[in-house]
Amino acid sequence: MILKRIVAVLLVILPFILFGIEPIKVTRSDEEIVVLTRFREYHFDLEKGILKDYYTLVEGRKHVFTYGNDGFDVLDEGTPLTVIEEPIVTGKGKTAEGFSDEVSIVYNYGYVKKIFTIKNDENYLFFVDIENSRPVEVTLPRVSLDPSTDRYMENYFASFNSKSRTLVLVKHDEGLRFEGTLEVNGQKRLTVFMGPNKRTLIKKAFPEDYEALMKVLGNIPGFNRWYDSVFYGLVWFFWWLKDLTKSFGWAIVLFTLIVRLILYPLYHAQTKSLINMRKLQPQIESIKKKYKDPTKQQEALLKLYREAGVNPASGCLMLLIQLPIFILLWSVIRYYVEEFAYSGGFLIWKDLSAGGFANNWIFLVITIVASYYTTLLTSQDVRTAWQGLIMSIIFPFLFVGLPSGLFLYYTTNTLIQLAVTYYTYRRYKIKGITTRELLGLPKKA
Repeated sequence: MILKRIVAVLLVILPFILFGIEPIKVTRSDEEIVVLTRFREYHFDLEKGILKDYYTLVEGRKHVFTYGNDGFDVLDEGTPLTVIEEPIVTGKGKTAEGFSDEVSIVYNYGYVKKIFTIKNDENYLFFVDIENSRPVEVTLPRVSLDPSTDRYMENYFASFNSKSRTLVLVKHDEGLRFEGTLEVNGQKRLTVFMGPNKRTLIKKAFPEDYEALMKVLGNIPGFNRWYDSVFYGLVWFFWWLKDLTKSFGWAIVLFTLIVRLILYPLYHAQTKSLINMRKLQPQIESIKKKYKDPTKQQEALLKLYREAGVNPASGCLMLLIQLPIFILLWSVIRYYVEEFAYSGGFLIWKDLSAGGFANNWIFLVITIVASYYTTLLTSQDVRTAWQGLIMSIIFPFLFVGLPSGLFLYYTTNTLIQLAVTYYTYRRYKIKGITTRELLGLPKKA
């Protein structure tokens, strides 16, 4: 009976252990309040009640916004107001332990109250509520000093930094008095997107206006890149797979399988070329021994390749064609890192955005074992096998610090590589070497 209760309790708390989300952390000093979520860092001034600095934390700490009289200042006829009492931090939780869902910072200017609300999610959204008893103005933030990147739409203000590829979008509905300043009379909620130019997140933030926003933002110099049509085609395809599987982890696996299936002809051509070269290896060695003169040796080798119908460079060419495609696919998977953290986990991984040995050691082991057998299949002698084996052990360690979602992509690719290599080499009856041969052990009797 007691055992059953213990199991029941564990089943109840297990999801919270496995899939728990880090709370929002709030710290306070004499000058500022710092709010830290999984991917964002806000610095709010205590006296003015404005946003001083803002960082994104996806791939290192990146400074996106710094105050320049544009941090949601409250102005009365052009004069900045100051806070009259200590700001209040509220939310589900406590400052010492963190806040679970969202946290709000309330500033009181006397006849004006301003509230910043930050949610604990994957998006780069926060909210600014203004409540006042007489008209005031509120300044809007810019992420670029170049005013030509500003856009004023009916219900939105936008500023884009082409160098950092970051964007601020403020939905204000109405009341834009003049450039970058909003008139507020009564109550108003501003919805603010401040972060990287990721269209899936912008669409989630403003679904009803997404198409109109993209038309206007697309006119900003540097907003679109020349390869965006291909890149975002894959991004939306990946998003569709995620909706289909209800899991980012399975979406990564399925995405990798489908793309590798499409690329199979390229891989097959590369492998076939390598196999043909391998079949010619005894004749190549014979020519090298026969002709010491480099010119004659080269002529003999070219004649051999011509008669056999083999192009030695074709294998490398196929590899060069595949390389940019894999880099593009890697970028697509990396694009979703923020959402990996809030997607609810995958199998035993609670957060596919986390990296490090503790999260990736299983992927590391699978990858090394798969690479080991691939190396044995493709090696023609012990010396090349050991060279390939050393590389297959060292290379995966370079990925240990990356998010688990990226390592899952790499591991899936490695397993597919092993399966395709095994099938191809069996089809052409090409034998590699065995573990006993690798270790120099005698054959079994």
